[in-house]
Amino acid sequence: MKLFWKHIITLLKNFFKKGFFHLLSANVLIQLFAFASQLFVAGILSPDDIGRIKIIQTYFAIFSIIAGLGFNSSTLKICSETRTEKETAKYFINGFLFTIISSTFVYLIIIILNHFRIFSTDKLITALIPIGLFPLISSSLFSVLMSYFQAKKSIKLLSKHTILNKILSIIGIIVLSYYFGIKGYYVAFNLSLILMVIVAFFSARKNHPFTFNFDKQTFSEHWKYARSSTFANIISEISAYVDILLISFLIKDMQQIGYYSLALTTVTVLRLFPLTVQQITIPYFSSLQSNKEEFIKLFKTYNRLLLLIIGISLILFILVMPTLVDWIFNQKYHDSIPFLLPLSVGWSIRSSTFLQSAAIFGLGKIHYNAYTALCALIGNIIIYPIAIYYWGLMGAAYASISGGIIIWIASNYYLNRAVRKTNWTVV
Repeated sequence: MKLFWKHIITLLKNFFKKGFFHLLSANVLIQLFAFASQLFVAGILSPDDIGRIKIIQTYFAIFSIIAGLGFNSSTLKICSETRTEKETAKYFINGFLFTIISSTFVYLIIIILNHFRIFSTDKLITALIPIGLFPLISSSLFSVLMSYFQAKKSIKLLSKHTILNKILSIIGIIVLSYYFGIKGYYVAFNLSLILMVIVAFFSARKNHPFTFNFDKQTFSEHWKYARSSTFANIISEISAYVDILLISFLIKDMQQIGYYSLALTTVTVLRLFPLTVQQITIPYFSSLQSNKEEFIKLFKTYNRLLLLIIGISLILFILVMPTLVDWIFNQKYHDSIPFLLPLSVGWSIRSSTFLQSAAIFGLGKIHYNAYTALCALIGNIIIYPIAIYYWGLMGAAYASISGGIIIWIASNYYLNRAVRKTNWTVV
């Protein structure tokens, strides 16, 4: 037992050296502020409006991947490889410019489709989509900037900008939601992201100098990774939020959707540690893609720690969150509590695959992440409609567990396949 805890302490020290705790502290603060703001907004707005926000957020999560076309992922992969500073800067700025073009085009298409009420039959949701999805442009650009910081292992800088972005957004959301309701929520979201793109851009230029040099020849290298990443992320987001997409059409009670949405919002806290581990390890996996022994050692070491933390987090969540929800809202959202257990178990299983996804990405086998997500999507498309039809929203909550198991099995299979298919130069 002593050896076990000594090993855990050694792991934490190694993480600290890599800037893990700077990033973790940033993510913790983000989650705390974000969670607090969501609770505050939930206290101000009606459950119906909370349901509307969740539906628009789901569309935003999916369309932001299409808007960015994976150039954030290709920037992360290319710029974390062994290249000269000049080459790295060239690939970054071209990825940034490609993103401006793709995100603007996608946003304009969405506005046209929304005019014909393609996304929802709810009139208010249709009216809010133009402002609610405008951040597709600014968010995509911010994501490329953060990928560049991550690739350069500028973890402190990444943490600083991430914290500033969320704090500004949250303060604005609370203030404007209080005075202007759901429309104020989206005005604040837009303004904060635009400001942070400007700040992060000049920070990138100061710390990692670059010049505007559009080179269309870089597109082929970017697209090699971006296309697989785009497909993988789109499928992954759709499979992750297929419940909300189906619920928005199959369930007419917007108040019940609001209760379910609040439960789903609280569950996102369980992704905190796995997401941080994924962010910190991708550049290291990428730099070890020629050394099989070191690669596998790194994965096994951090995977043990990740699974331990996920287990502890799940237990604490199940014990504390139901009481916390009732206490904060004075039982206003008491009907959200039954959803917490199945959703937390399902999302914990899903979060356990984050490191596997990072390892596959580091090996450059991004298409395997797409296959993993596709397996999950197919499973969810079969399971969720049946579960919702027979058991309503509670069926959707329990379906998240089966969805988590499917993606875990697929992720393990494709990680092993990626390791076998990699051409290792150091064995």
